[in-house]
Amino acid sequence: MEMVRGLARAALGVYVKEMKIWLRYPTWMLAFIALPYMLSGLFNGIGYSIAGPRAVENFARNTGVSNPFLFYTLGTALLLATEVLLQDVAYSIRREQLLGTFELHYLAPAPTWLIWILYLFPHSTIMVIVLLATTLPVLAFSGVLSSPIDFLYACSVLVLGMLPLLGIALALAALVVRYKEPGAVVSLVQSVVILLSGYFYPLTVFPAWVSALSQALPTTHVVSILRSLLLAGEGVNSLDRRLLTLLALAVAYPVIGLYSYRRWESEARRRGELSKY
Repeated sequence: MEMVRGLARAALGVYVKEMKIWLRYPTWMLAFIALPYMLSGLFNGIGYSIAGPRAVENFARNTGVSNPFLFYTLGTALLLATEVLLQDVAYSIRREQLLGTFELHYLAPAPTWLIWILYLFPHSTIMVIVLLATTLPVLAFSGVLSSPIDFLYACSVLVLGMLPLLGIALALAALVVRYKEPGAVVSLVQSVVILLSGYFYPLTVFPAWVSALSQALPTTHVVSILRSLLLAGEGVNSLDRRLLTLLALAVAYPVIGLYSYRRWESEARRRGELSKY
């Protein structure tokens, strides 16, 4: 029971600290909320400037979606949420290292890997606010949410999609503990995720082997399922192959991430490199 209370105190401490930092700069949230609308407007404007009145018709023929504004708004909102979740554990560790408070986390009544996972919860709170503020007005205006079941299913897919990202974030955190500077690796992973997730285009534009590689990314399936549900009106399908694949990734990635973190943290301990920045 004492261990549970200790974990609860650690979780509350991390959550309150990170939320205070976010709320200290509320304009960041406004920027995140505005960005999907700005990018969607930019892409639509470029399309109209090139194709004129046939822009929407061309878009529907190439993507199977008749609402380009909703297509790009949803894609950009999901992209922002993914990028924040992928990078925040690694950059949180790096920030603590540079502030000289990294070692203090080892005094907490919880494993360090769990503490770094706890950093995702306040950032996830912000991303949920951003996602809802960004997508709900467009979805309501477009009338694509036909029932509360569709909304709950979409939320469930988002939560399920966060679990594999948690594993990837832990693997990136392991590299920070071992090699310190996260920028290059995090940027590389983010670039691959952006390229292969289909946020701004259907994956059918790629060769078959690239599309096959993209199936290893959880974001590919999240984007595909949500577009099918919200843009194509396919409805809920609990036996969807994409959902089953996402379930498998939700198990595999956290296991791989936890193994990577514990291995590299142990290596850093052995080499005496935990306090080298």
